[in-house]
Amino acid sequence: MFSQLNPPAPDESAGTNNSMLSKVGRCVNVGAIGILSVVSAFLFVQLQMVSSRVASEQRQIDQLKSQIESSANEIEIQVEQQRDLTIVNIAGTFTLLSCLVTMFHMTSHLRKMNQPFVQRKIIAILWMSPIYALTSFFSLVLPPSGGPVLGIVKDFYESYVIYTFLSFLIAVLGRGDREEVVRKLARHTEHLKPPYKWLNCLFHPHPRESDEAMANAVLLECQVLAMQFVFFRPITAIISFVLEATGVNDKDSF
Repeated sequence: MFSQLNPPAPDESAGTNNSMLSKVGRCVNVGAIGILSVVSAFLFVQLQMVSSRVASEQRQIDQLKSQIESSANEIEIQVEQQRDLTIVNIAGTFTLLSCLVTMFHMTSHLRKMNQPFVQRKIIAILWMSPIYALTSFFSLVLPPSGGPVLGIVKDFYESYVIYTFLSFLIAVLGRGDREEVVRKLARHTEHLKPPYKWLNCLFHPHPRESDEAMANAVLLECQVLAMQFVFFRPITAIISFVLEATGVNDKDSF
């Protein structure tokens, strides 16, 4: 009985306190770990929600950007089509006006054919305006491959018009008679420029021998220079067409 009433020994009480403190420490550690785990899980969930929201907004931004780009491309295409249509309309209007005005002048000559040897050449020269207008208009409307062919047609008729214009001048001055033109030019030799010296081999007699010789040389010089254009212009047009067809005459390479 007396032994039960006595207090426990100091070693036993200290051991009990230490075990209790260690249990409390473990409980505190476990609680802190649990709290940290809950906070980490909450932060992870919040981070995932923010990431998904950012990804959703980024997709919306990309979709909006693609829509804006497609709309801009469509607007650019529509503007380009409208510009091309405007150019075609303006070109077609002036082509039609050119043809109408030219046809009016040609029909006027046909109704009053008083000097056929002169007016026929005028009509041939007037044809140059609608041919130039139509070839230029069709070059604008048709695919690019048709442009060189139309250019050949235009160049060929241009050379023919140069020849016709010289014939027109001879017809006006001498009624188609070359000798009459020489006689008229011989009356105004002071206004004539001496021909090129490298053409002297073609002049018989020499231009310095008389006024008629000077007039004949000047007229022959005009004929030679005009005819060299008449012959060489079609040749150069054909060469240019062949070079473009073979890809040699590439404008982007110059």
